[in-house]
Amino acid sequence: MAGNYSVQRETIYQALKSTKIHPSADWVYARCREKMPGIGLATVYRNLEALVEQGRAIKINVAQGKDRYDADISPHFHTVCPVCGKVSDCETDEDIVALLERECGKRGYQGWSLVFTDVCPDCRTNK
Repeated sequence: MAGNYSVQRETIYQALKSTKIHPSADWVYARCREKMPGIGLATVYRNLEALVEQGRAIKINVAQGKDRYDADISPHFHTVCPVCGKVSDCETDEDIVALLERECGKRGYQGWSLVFTDVCPDCRTNK
């Protein structure tokens, strides 16, 4: 099932690719409803998971909020704000990426994810 093409999955993928904000499934659902009014939230969740399984998207677990998704599957790091849950890309160090890739290869791991926690600029300003 995860490998099957569908118009819904492609619409969901295009919505995900159209942004750098690392959206939740709810955000993707709202964007997809603009083009496909009959799409259901469960369909969005199911297809986001399929995109992750296919390696076309990354799922970022946010402890205090809803999972976020990223269509940028290149090796990179994320920062999560513990106050508002905002997810951002952060500068990627090629030496760290190489180390993580080597360790995955040595240990037989399927992949890696590196998430930093830091209060975002908006939340710092609102303190």
